[in-house]
Amino acid sequence: MSAQKAFVHTTVPYGDDGKLVRGVIARCGAPGCEAAIPLAVNTLQNSRGDDSEIEWRFIARKLEAKGWHVGRSRTAHRCPRCHNAAKFSTIKKSRDAGEDVLSPSPMVKKGNAMPNGNAMTEKLTVVKDNMRVMTREDRRIVFEKLNEVYVNDKIGYGNGWTDEKVATDLGVPRAWIKLIRDENFGDEVGNENIREQVKEARDVLMQIKAIEPRISEAQRLIAVADKIEKSLAEIAKVLK
Repeated sequence: MSAQKAFVHTTVPYGDDGKLVRGVIARCGAPGCEAAIPLAVNTLQNSRGDDSEIEWRFIARKLEAKGWHVGRSRTAHRCPRCHNAAKFSTIKKSRDAGEDVLSPSPMVKKGNAMPNGNAMTEKLTVVKDNMRVMTREDRRIVFEKLNEVYVNDKIGYGNGWTDEKVATDLGVPRAWIKLIRDENFGDEVGNENIREQVKEARDVLMQIKAIEPRISEAQRLIAVADKIEKSLAEIAKVLK
């Protein structure tokens, strides 16, 4: 398979001034993904045989250094996000296939022949999670997910996201999420409290605005009542 068939040969911007030079564009072939990356290379467009293979290897090394998986056809490439997701899915399937070692017996699963079956299942799940070792690839995938859903250390998670939801979404122990979040992003609980306080403050503000016209009217009537009270006091002095 030649580099000509694996990449789109065209001109691409290069340098601070964006000058157009010869290069290629690699597009992610994952369904629904539109990621693409331009790469400035001195392509061998008229080459044949071994030269074309050399060109493919040269381009592949540059793209792999940027986290891409490079295939032999244009639809076989995967951007870093899709490549990591595919690898994580493979790792998860492999781990799931070995769960029988720590899974509870059929009697415990059914809860018919042993009391507290649910509690036993939960304990075994915790033990299994604690025995899992977070690899460098796991760490990178968790970091990328947190980078996607965690706004900043003042706001915290975006709407609806928590440590538990991220862990469920990735199929990893919650402790991993907490570890990476604490190390690289910020707090979880405090920001949830802040958001709740902001919501309550907004509700109170709306209530105040709703009764503001009545407050203004009450203040006007009180002022009128003060004037009437003073006038009555003056009249009472005259009548004595």
